[in-house]
Amino acid sequence: MSMGVIPVGISRQLRIVSALTIREVRLRNSKHAFGQLFDLLEAIVFIIIHWAIFTFMHRHLLIGDSLLLFISTGILPVLFFRTISVKTATALEAAKSVTSIPYIEALDYSLARSFVEFLSFTMMFGLGFVMIYALGLSRFAIPYDFTPIIVSILMLTVFSFGIGLINSFITFLFHPWKLFWGFFSRVQIFLSAVFFIPEYMPPELRNIVAYNPMMHFVSLFRTGFYPTYPTHLLSVTYIGCWTAAVLILGLALERVLRNHRAGH
Repeated sequence: MSMGVIPVGISRQLRIVSALTIREVRLRNSKHAFGQLFDLLEAIVFIIIHWAIFTFMHRHLLIGDSLLLFISTGILPVLFFRTISVKTATALEAAKSVTSIPYIEALDYSLARSFVEFLSFTMMFGLGFVMIYALGLSRFAIPYDFTPIIVSILMLTVFSFGIGLINSFITFLFHPWKLFWGFFSRVQIFLSAVFFIPEYMPPELRNIVAYNPMMHFVSLFRTGFYPTYPTHLLSVTYIGCWTAAVLILGLALERVLRNHRAGH
């Protein structure tokens, strides 16, 4: 095989994904603008409701100067994970409208849709934290270190994409799985250190929660906002292994599913 074939193939795939991304953005701005607004409002309402509940309960601050910011830095990564994983899975199912075009596969459409979600959520992240800072609600709303935030979001994107591919395969075999995953992804918000700091929990619970990779993603994300955030349980290596494992498995299962559909 000529070495020149690889760069040509990569260039072609980049153009395909770029074209599908532009198509997805245009569709959202025209036909699905309400759905995009709903996703944004869902995140805002979810944060405000939990902030109001904990404020009414006189929940004391675990770190920083704002309960609103603490809850936001926990909820947003979990909502990001849920959205990317769900959109990735549904993109593989909805790709029939574009896979009839030569050289375009369902995976390309899934990549494009996930990238659009990535852009939407990162802009929402930024705008939300800027507003918290501008309103004087917290001086920690502007990150003191962007590196862990960037690493967390990039790794979480790949992790969520891999989970979405796996879910698509499971849903193909067992359709009700879509409902189970929708429920589980919502429950994740109570299992991912969103409303607490795991290092402050009893050892028995702390050791159990530490197995949840989402807890590590949330903790890594928060370290960019809070200089003194506890990191005794945080393991970037652990979530790195999880990310690589689910991506490889997801791509393998997507290939199996693609071959199965091509044969029928």
